[in-house]
Amino acid sequence: MAATKKKPAPAKAKSKKKAQPAPRPKPKRPAKAQPLDLSAFPAESLTSFERRICLACVLDVFTRHLGLALKTAHLEIRRHAPPLAELQGPDHVRPYFPASTTPGACPYCAAPPKWHAQLRVYRIESGKATDALRRELVKSLPKSEDQFLILEEKATQQHAFFEWLEKISGDFDLDQPGWLREVSKHYLSRKEPKVDWQALFGPIHAIRRSRRLDSGWEVDAGRLFLAPLWFDELLLVQYLVSRSQKAGGLTLEGRYTLPELFARLRKAGYLRAMGVEAHTPADALEALVAHLSGGESSLRFYYIVDRREFLEKAKALKLLKPPKPKLPQTLARARGKGQ
Repeated sequence: MAATKKKPAPAKAKSKKKAQPAPRPKPKRPAKAQPLDLSAFPAESLTSFERRICLACVLDVFTRHLGLALKTAHLEIRRHAPPLAELQGPDHVRPYFPASTTPGACPYCAAPPKWHAQLRVYRIESGKATDALRRELVKSLPKSEDQFLILEEKATQQHAFFEWLEKISGDFDLDQPGWLREVSKHYLSRKEPKVDWQALFGPIHAIRRSRRLDSGWEVDAGRLFLAPLWFDELLLVQYLVSRSQKAGGLTLEGRYTLPELFARLRKAGYLRAMGVEAHTPADALEALVAHLSGGESSLRFYYIVDRREFLEKAKALKLLKPPKPKLPQTLARARGKGQ
């Protein structure tokens, strides 16, 4: 009798291991937007500044105080186009805080740095040296999502001149004689913006009043010679920068009081050349400044507001709830001491 073969036992079904979900790639941080290249513009016609803003503070106002839904609040932030009054306002009023603030918690709500955004603002003074360059620059800027805003402000040439004078004066130490050379370079750069005065001033060791030039300037043996009217204008600018430091103002020719400067410019023929017929130093100064600055002639400032980093931050935070506002430690300590 033949032996019966045993049937092999059925193989045990292998337990299927659950496939582990692939780890989600970490979102890449968007590349930081580079500042605009404005090197082709005359430096004396440009100013730039930054505004830091806490988006958590903005969301807190929109959601808690105005009652907007979180999604709507995020949308409103991305749509926000700050007007000039807001950009020119104080940088220590919520939700803005100074750009020089050390990175850390928001000074108002203690939100961490990821909630802080930046607006870069460039201001271009209108004029022959900048108008064509500005139009070309604006054409080249991306138009999607209002990454850049273009704002205009009406002003006068005299207003622009005094703003420029105040801006350059803040960089000088009037107790050091080197500032006379620097203010000369700034003024000539404003007067003749097509000349590379930065390079030209490199080997210059003296600035003199020319006896043979009727206009313009020339360089000879490391000395910069200016036509008489140019040199006298430069003395006036140096006086305006330094007149509040001590008695009178310091110039390349020494310190002048206003009556002394008035006599000096009248004797040199500068007042006559400018058509100034005033008989008192104060009246003459007012007329000279009006001529030097351009007076009440109209002028425009063009502001280019770079919102790229602001928009990137707003996109990255759109799915997050804003942190609950906390009293910053510095304020908390101050309140504690007051109790």
